[in-house]
Amino acid sequence: MIARRLVLTAALATVLGLAACVPPPPPPLPPGFASVPNPNPPVPARLAEQRPPPPPSEDQLVWRMGEWEWVGTGYVWRPGEYEKLGAHSNEYLPGHWTARDGVWVWERGHWL
Repeated sequence: MIARRLVLTAALATVLGLAACVPPPPPPLPPGFASVPNPNPPVPARLAEQRPPPPPSEDQLVWRMGEWEWVGTGYVWRPGEYEKLGAHSNEYLPGHWTARDGVWVWERGHWL
């Protein structure tokens, strides 16, 4: 009787200990965030390209690497090029999918 009680107590302690190891469920999605996976094809891997020397210019130029751009039915490669630095930083965020107001939207690449 005592042995059975010890076995049951040990089993219960084991189950409770294992239950404590299970991570909690993820927090609820923020309002407006798409709760369905992105139905669009993933962005392909970047193509290798050589950066040519900058052209002569009086303006400060910055290299924008080539990237894939979504055109509604598929991706099109947009080759890299030099652009005027302008009022933005020299950090570029490539195009990507983002959930906005419950819908997946393509955000074009842009300077930060």
